[in-house]
Amino acid sequence: MAGISRSFLNPDLVRALSQGRTYEEWLDGRVPGVDYARISGDQSVRSAAKAKGRKVGTGVRHQHEENEENAEKHNIAIVKYYEDNNITAADPDIFRPSFLEMAKALLHRKTEEGYRVCAIVATEYQRVWRLPEDYLRFRRAVIADDDGLFIEREKPYDIRSTGGHIVGLVNSGVSEGEVNHTKERIERNQRRRQQDGTTPGGRRRFGYLGPDPLKGRPTNTLCDEKEKPWGRFIIESALARRAWKSIARDVNANNVTGASGKRWSGETIRQWVVNPTNYGYRAVRGALVRDKDGNLVKGKWEAIGTLEEWQTITGISQGNGAKTGVRITNGGGKNPNPPEHRATKYMFSGFLQCGRIRKTGVICHSSIGGSKREPTKENPKGHLYYCSNLDCMGVSRNGTLVDEYLEELVVCALEARYKHAEPKARPWEGEERLGELRTKKATLSSKWMEGRLADEDFYRLNSELTERIDALEIDKAEHQVQQSQENAFTGWDRSKWQDMDLTQKRMAISRIIQAVIIMPLPKGRSKRAPFDPNLLRVIPRR
Repeated sequence: MAGISRSFLNPDLVRALSQGRTYEEWLDGRVPGVDYARISGDQSVRSAAKAKGRKVGTGVRHQHEENEENAEKHNIAIVKYYEDNNITAADPDIFRPSFLEMAKALLHRKTEEGYRVCAIVATEYQRVWRLPEDYLRFRRAVIADDDGLFIEREKPYDIRSTGGHIVGLVNSGVSEGEVNHTKERIERNQRRRQQDGTTPGGRRRFGYLGPDPLKGRPTNTLCDEKEKPWGRFIIESALARRAWKSIARDVNANNVTGASGKRWSGETIRQWVVNPTNYGYRAVRGALVRDKDGNLVKGKWEAIGTLEEWQTITGISQGNGAKTGVRITNGGGKNPNPPEHRATKYMFSGFLQCGRIRKTGVICHSSIGGSKREPTKENPKGHLYYCSNLDCMGVSRNGTLVDEYLEELVVCALEARYKHAEPKARPWEGEERLGELRTKKATLSSKWMEGRLADEDFYRLNSELTERIDALEIDKAEHQVQQSQENAFTGWDRSKWQDMDLTQKRMAISRIIQAVIIMPLPKGRSKRAPFDPNLLRVIPRR
């Protein structure tokens, strides 16, 4: 599961306002603040075993509950809650939307809804920052005015003073160093285990027994005699060059689920059958582990298949278009950009949905992707859009014709909406505050130059003002970039379409289209019938 971020006003505040009370009446003399919670790995989605008894978001909920208790101890009213669930703070390439929204609210001393806030409560600083750049952004926000307050581990965190600032920098630097050292230790340990031929461990894999502490049995060392025959069935079916989805249908028809308890898909079948651990070997970054002499390292666990079978199956997988025959996995916890911002092979993948009505009476609504086909006269680009849901697979369309029709629709809509549009100017809300601080700094300099202010007082006050000004100037620059992106299509005309790359086109499509439902062919209509655009139901984005 990708990371989930959200923010919401305190339900108690919303209720009070709906009853006619004012914001100040609700505060009742308390300090207005926000609550931030974050967890790197939500166990309900990271662990199949824990998922059975744990709801998504349990970790951040527990943090919110603790923050509420600490806020009450310090007479803080939590105005708004912010959370980044299943998102690490130790990777600079991972986007934390709620952290950024929270920092912006503190910097400007008000939430997006306009309610004043000046304090933040978190269970510990590591939940808020792990990297220096995040610490600096957060500190600038908290000290943007004299009333800034950070409650961490039940007490105020000294983030304002020089000493406190040094501690914060050290904490962020140590955190980053700890992350790197931890990664290095894990990699060294993995290399040793790989050379020893010991089990990869991790979650229980299909076909193998889980750990048994009483018997001293590690996970994934002994085969599960109930699942092993089905593992052989999958391997033998793959060797027979059966389609992954066909194998999945047969396995599902016999109510055989994967190790996570979920039904199989064509992709999960492929991932399992190309995993070399099922054949007694390990792979790192796509290459089988070898010893110092260059010989393959045979694992010390039971195997379901042979090396020769694995080599044949990975060749089949690559022949079907896979970039590598070996399953390569990535860590979770990332919060990727929206689908329209990610380039794919096919222009409308992710925007298309299946409109077939299932036997249960509900519309499938599965996301429709593209698949390569042999080019034909009617489909020179050689691709097909089709529903890949194993319980449906009800619609498919010529990719070339779908693209041509929807492209023209998008181009016309973009031109109509943006060709004569004027750039929208959304004022930056910190302009007045920035002007005030600059005036204060100029006045401070004048007093010092005239000898009316001691050196130590000038440098202390000047340093504080400079930090606040820098924070607002950075925020202003970010606002201008965002404003530029919002006005990117102003004055747009169709001549620009051909010069746009795939990612830019998909971003343009997202401005016009929310989704396109592909309806099945009417009963009795031949699949060779002319393309009917009326069977594409476009849901526009308002």
